[in-house]
Amino acid sequence: MTISSMTYSLGLGGAFLLATTTGTLVLSNAGGVHAFDASNRVSSSQLFDSFDHMAWTNTRATYNTWQTPGKMVAATMKVGADTDGAMYAPDAARKYAATTTLKTPVDYSKVTVLQYEVRPSSGWTCGGAYLKFYNETGEDEDFDASAVDNNTPYSVMFGPDKCGTTNKVHLIFRRKSLIDGSIEEKHLKDAPLVPSDSNTHVYTAVIDPVKNHVKVLVDGEEKASGSIFEAFAPPFNPPKEIDDPEDKKPEDWIDDDKMDDPDATKPDDWDEDAPMEIEDDKAEKPEGWLDDEPEQIPDPEAEQPEDWDEEEDGEWEAPMIKNPACDDVGCGEWEAPMKPNPDYKGKWYPPRIENPAYKGPWAPRKIPNPAYFEDDAPLKSVGKIAAVGAEIWTMDGGLYFDNLLITDDEAIAEELRLLGFEPKQVAQKAEADAETDKKKPDAVPFLVGHLYELLENPALEQVKPHLKPVVDFFMEFPAALYILIVALPLLILSCVYTVFCMPSSSSSDEEEEEEVPAAQAKKEDATGKDDAAEEEEEEEEEEKEAEEKKSTRRRTRRA
Repeated sequence: MTISSMTYSLGLGGAFLLATTTGTLVLSNAGGVHAFDASNRVSSSQLFDSFDHMAWTNTRATYNTWQTPGKMVAATMKVGADTDGAMYAPDAARKYAATTTLKTPVDYSKVTVLQYEVRPSSGWTCGGAYLKFYNETGEDEDFDASAVDNNTPYSVMFGPDKCGTTNKVHLIFRRKSLIDGSIEEKHLKDAPLVPSDSNTHVYTAVIDPVKNHVKVLVDGEEKASGSIFEAFAPPFNPPKEIDDPEDKKPEDWIDDDKMDDPDATKPDDWDEDAPMEIEDDKAEKPEGWLDDEPEQIPDPEAEQPEDWDEEEDGEWEAPMIKNPACDDVGCGEWEAPMKPNPDYKGKWYPPRIENPAYKGPWAPRKIPNPAYFEDDAPLKSVGKIAAVGAEIWTMDGGLYFDNLLITDDEAIAEELRLLGFEPKQVAQKAEADAETDKKKPDAVPFLVGHLYELLENPALEQVKPHLKPVVDFFMEFPAALYILIVALPLLILSCVYTVFCMPSSSSSDEEEEEEVPAAQAKKEDATGKDDAAEEEEEEEEEEKEAEEKKSTRRRTRRA
């Protein structure tokens, strides 16, 4: 439908928009009529759609067998006490394609403004809500909306897209080469981020073919702008020179600016085999250490079960427990603890020095670009807009599109934002605040209240959806927050004390010996035993494991 054909209801407090055949745009609300004279500036080629009625054509545009097609429908979006018509993508995990055609294609001969509203009412986890502004089919052919699929060529793709590492408001042109006619996409380099909440947001792209300049606005605020020639990648005009694909780096090219010093030798006293730790020769066995006491003893309080059958279960043995005689100082064979080896140096490497053969970073030589051309008006090669389509894949249902506008006057887009979008913004924010207030008890805990205030910081906008459930949890269970506040510093202090303040087991001082933990005093020397001693120790461990298995089997009853 065209902007000069009918009256469209905006559905907010009686607001409506009227475009007359004379080109006068009238925006009205309950407070009175606000007229904006657009005579001679709004042509019949421009489009406004408030989606009060679903006039778009749905098509099946899946490009993978696993994708399920969805269908856009007309829906009523509740905004405060009012309602507003919108185009609606109801289901999650669907591929949608809905298209409408323009009466007359837009040819970028003057300023072109693309603007529309999106509300991800179910949140935004993974999906696109961008629009494709399709190329005309041919001068003598009407655009066939029923044939649209993912391969239908577009002139511009504009709008939000958020999934995984992608989070941007796209502005992409498809531009035809003046040399070979090939098509190449030009992406806005510093694209704005997508708002993370579930409210309505309005996206505006202003394309000025005379100044060769673009800008992108989100909710009326400029978020990105720049020259057509500098703000896009790859650039609209190809570079004059390119790397020679035939040029190869010479085999003798040295691009390492440092080298090992060939004259350096390992010092005679450098022992690469020295261990990192050695036995502390100053440590002494604590007084009262019980060498002959075993670390574990049979539990003297354990009794043989009445139904134990020695013929079936074997000889009963009491379970082993820690020897209480070891609690005071320690028992068993005492071994000195380990300490850092002051002679440890590790593997020796020669020092690095300046490389006299260094030639610098290598780069292929430049040659003239056979595809180079210079175009002072590149938007003429983008293609006219003949139709608009929402051809998207989304994992989020509940996606609303509203108030699509194509115009050649920024003031019209601004007026539409003022009377069409801003009332929604105010109403939805009030709804969100009321919902938050419902979750708050009458007396908001002091610290939790500050957390809610912190969430309103613009710097946390992108992570707010992830942080808010945590704050809501603390609101419901404020005691958990205070426990966390108390427990966390205690845990940190405990760790600091353990690392820096725990008494050392290697001190020979009598007072410190009393504080030496038994476990520390029994650290094994990993390097001070000969091979025979190691083999003997391994045999003893194997025998001990065998005895433990036997004891376990005897204590286990037959199933």
